[in-house]
Amino acid sequence: MLTDELILKLIREEKVVTEPPQKEFRVENQHLRKDFQLTSSDGTRKYSVFMRLHITFRENFSIGLVYHSEEGTSINLFRCNGNHGEATIDILNSIPHFGYHTHRITSELIENNINDPKHSDLTKEYASFEQALNYFCQYVNITDSDNYFPNINQINMFE
Repeated sequence: MLTDELILKLIREEKVVTEPPQKEFRVENQHLRKDFQLTSSDGTRKYSVFMRLHITFRENFSIGLVYHSEEGTSINLFRCNGNHGEATIDILNSIPHFGYHTHRITSELIENNINDPKHSDLTKEYASFEQALNYFCQYVNITDSDNYFPNINQINMFE
């Protein structure tokens, strides 16, 4: 049983890259996509990361962390999204998609067999894909991200 505390621990624990991202994005429908694999720093847990960036609308992106349990299930734990402009409303929750935002899975969602991290928070931590990637790598604690994204911490004077 994943509690909210354990979910946060999984999101925030130190991770290292085990299979690096491809050098180039591949085209998938209207998006560019890259993926890579992680493990916890102690080697006991496995994760994957997906990055999607719309070909035309660069503010429409998603960077997500997926946990792969020993039982063979996959849980989408956390993702950073751009300002993709859609508004999703369900009976219980209004999910903001205007503005840059993050999504996180909750134990309640998992208990209801929902694997999509619907809990959403608007953020001012990033305003571009590059800034979101930097924030994501720091937030999910990828300790060797500089090896694979060498310009991740550079400040762009035009942003």
